[in-house]
Amino acid sequence: MIYELFKTAISSIFANKLRTFLSVLGITIGIAAVIAVVSLGQGAGKSVQERISSLGSNIVMITPGKVGGTGGKIAEALGDILSEDDVENIAQFCPSVDSVTPVLQRQLNLQYGSANTLSTVIGVYPNVFQMLDLEIDRGRTLTWYDEGKRVCVIGNEVKEDLFGDDDPIGKTIYVVTPVGKQRMTVVGTLEPAGQLLMFRPDNAVILPFNTAKNRIFHTERLSLIMAQVASEDLTDQAIAEIDAYLFSQFKDEEKYKIISQEAILSTVNETVNILNLTLGGIAGISLLVGGIGIMNIMLVSVTERTREIGIRKAIGATNSSILAQFLIESVVITIVGGIIGIVLGIVVGRFVGKMMDLNIAITPMVILIAVGVSTVVGLFFGVFPAYKASKLNPVDALRYE
Repeated sequence: MIYELFKTAISSIFANKLRTFLSVLGITIGIAAVIAVVSLGQGAGKSVQERISSLGSNIVMITPGKVGGTGGKIAEALGDILSEDDVENIAQFCPSVDSVTPVLQRQLNLQYGSANTLSTVIGVYPNVFQMLDLEIDRGRTLTWYDEGKRVCVIGNEVKEDLFGDDDPIGKTIYVVTPVGKQRMTVVGTLEPAGQLLMFRPDNAVILPFNTAKNRIFHTERLSLIMAQVASEDLTDQAIAEIDAYLFSQFKDEEKYKIISQEAILSTVNETVNILNLTLGGIAGISLLVGGIGIMNIMLVSVTERTREIGIRKAIGATNSSILAQFLIESVVITIVGGIIGIVLGIVVGRFVGKMMDLNIAITPMVILIAVGVSTVVGLFFGVFPAYKASKLNPVDALRYE
């Protein structure tokens, strides 16, 4: 019985190829959109998570806090709260901290000959290269002997923008500040590093801290402080030690913020999940439209096949068999569209991922959900046309022209 119904449904599907193609197309586009969009979203999130996790969870950032932000007042950063003394005290009074550096940073224009580029100028201690695992491509890193000297290490994007294929080592670049230009000699270039916490070394110029403080920033106040914990297991303890020192110093926990990589990673995970749900919902609209398309086309099919239904019922077909036949047609169409959509979604996702330099994450769960949803869509939107067909009066159906 079931085999005969399935055989009849398949025959009906192939009897009108254009109608079937349009139905399959709607589901295919919906499934492909869901798989491609969700996979790209997961791939992007995974890429960000890996970059953050690649440094371990033993980096802690101390930034100025915020003031205001209540009663319609916009919150403003406390840019004059942290000093180099705080760096020394954290190193001295926080035993769980293994290494610490002050950070000065600002976006400024760089010049070399006729070339120029906008870059982030960063002033730090030389231990930052070990803290962030920054690898040197050419030349060398900064050392403590460079403090106060006009030397710098540049990121690979800065190197390409200013020097192209030329060797930048030993060349002089100019940092354009509000009070004039400052020359710096390039002593090293970095390997590509991507985004690292609040830094993007690829588009940065790294200067000795005292050089940056006295020649570029002209301030005793820091942009932030970066600390490295002795081991990942001591991260919470280090945060507690740093917090105890800062609170004793400023008497107000609102004046500073302590940000750990774990907190950043947790925020990223929440953001990625919300992003994936949003993207999946948007893509799911395509699937809903495809389902409505199936319902409309199946309703047209019921109207076109009214006489056929009447003949079948006249020779003994029951309401349940008519209902089953139309439901089978809907499910077959959605399953075929789902399979094609899965293949298309994977191909499109990988192509776009390659263009965006992302490793997309196509998980079995996404595919199972897509197939399951496509089947449910076929059943849900096929019920009404199938029910309508099963309730046709055979006498009226035979009279239908």
